[in-house]
Amino acid sequence: MESETIGKYKNCTKIATGGMGAVYLATHPELKRKVVIKKLILKSGGAAIRERFKREARILSELSSPYVVRMFDYFTEGRANYIVLEFVDGMSLDKLIEKQVSLPPELALLIFLDACLGLKNAHSKDIVHRDIKPGNILISKRAEVKLADFGIASDEKDEFEEPKKTVDSDKTVVSTKNSSITQAGSTLGTPAYMSPEQLMDSSSVDVRADIYSMGVMLYEMVTGSKPYAGDMAPETIAKIKKGKYIPPQKIVKNLPPVVKTLIRKMMKPEPEKRYKSLEPVIAKVRRYLKNYDTHAIRVSLAQSIISTKTIKFPLYIPKNYKAKRIALGACAVCAVALLFCEAWNSGMIHRTVLRNWFTPVSLSMLMPSTASVNADLPARAFFFVNDNDGIPEVPNTRRVFSVAKNSSKGKNLEYITKDVFLRPGEYRIKIAEGPYVWWKSIYVGKEKVIMNLDFLKNASRNITVHFSAMDCETGKDLTQSSLFRIQVGSKWVDASKVDFSKLKTGNVYKFLMIHEGYYDEYFSLLIDWYQDELFITGNMRKK
Repeated sequence: MESETIGKYKNCTKIATGGMGAVYLATHPELKRKVVIKKLILKSGGAAIRERFKREARILSELSSPYVVRMFDYFTEGRANYIVLEFVDGMSLDKLIEKQVSLPPELALLIFLDACLGLKNAHSKDIVHRDIKPGNILISKRAEVKLADFGIASDEKDEFEEPKKTVDSDKTVVSTKNSSITQAGSTLGTPAYMSPEQLMDSSSVDVRADIYSMGVMLYEMVTGSKPYAGDMAPETIAKIKKGKYIPPQKIVKNLPPVVKTLIRKMMKPEPEKRYKSLEPVIAKVRRYLKNYDTHAIRVSLAQSIISTKTIKFPLYIPKNYKAKRIALGACAVCAVALLFCEAWNSGMIHRTVLRNWFTPVSLSMLMPSTASVNADLPARAFFFVNDNDGIPEVPNTRRVFSVAKNSSKGKNLEYITKDVFLRPGEYRIKIAEGPYVWWKSIYVGKEKVIMNLDFLKNASRNITVHFSAMDCETGKDLTQSSLFRIQVGSKWVDASKVDFSKLKTGNVYKFLMIHEGYYDEYFSLLIDWYQDELFITGNMRKK
């Protein structure tokens, strides 16, 4: 497919087209990264559609969350309007559900939590999305979850809407009695996910309508089906108004109570009976997920996004599952059981009683000295049986690297794991640290295996910095009128003139935010070796 030039953007390849425009994949000239360009072109009239397009750009410019698709640019060229957006290389949630049919509750809640955090950012700015659905949740190949498509979102600045209709339950409805979405009688959203009040009149809905739609989306993720048909038939609307749907626990056995509770309350037909905000929803999900290895869950999510086929998700076992089982069965022999567990976990049993059957495997790895013991992305080791078939993971062998004593190795630190005890045979080892994954096939015999790894030695990445500034009292966005500077050597340099390809992780950088009439904001930050994207927001105080 031939590429073209749009404004300052080169290599623009059309990836989708419609009656009023097209979508392109292009390269940002300064950031040197792929972006998505949405083009709107109207032959004549269509002022309301153009205004809605501009409003989407304005709303996106006000949002600053890693869980929302970012907007990089908005411009006009000839009769066409353009929005330049972050490119999310992966798939939408509806495609993932279509491929997998349904998702494990823990995985569904992880996606749900990230979507809630993105939506919370919009709600904090009095923006109601009004079209929450799996098709508007994008998931990258690195398992990053992003909320997208604010085309029919509302805020206090809403003015226009262009009438159109659809009957597809997965397509957005924009059906109005007149040209203003702020007037009564309008219906906007996607039928299968709309709350009762949104079906009747979208002009006056608040954040509780989005909360309802999130409940519907959670229902679909865990069951693989929608609670209601999206045909807007009278009998369907009557069921939605009464809240009559098949409870998810009747479709999925052993559904966690937290999922049932969230769906039941979020999908209450009466808005006043739902959660008033996403705060308690987020708190409940976090409380549940803290019992699980969310890193492992996110890894399996990334695998499912990358794979072109349906995958079998692992069984996510709570961190304290085994401890509870032991506690319940060890009442009579508590002291003996505790001693045995300690001996087993420390490897004493394997080194003594089982020494003829198991061989210890020791791992050490050099990483940049800026890595923290309590890093956001701790390095982990996974062991698999190399059977040239299913490559199953060896139970109870996952390890987290920790700093070794006297570990300083110049610019690096030595990290080690507790010994893993394996029967002699063929194995594969996977080391995962942030965006880096390393595999190795090994043979374990009778002698102890000691592996010294240095593939992350002196590792560093280029840094991307995003600046924003706001009035600490009013919350007014001051970004466009502020100056942002970075200390390069002994000089302060305007951020727009800095060659970011020369800024590397693993160093301390100093940043300055300046705005006339406000006190300067100063930041001095140690950027860990893997933290390649930095967001800095200055809360500016008036002089």
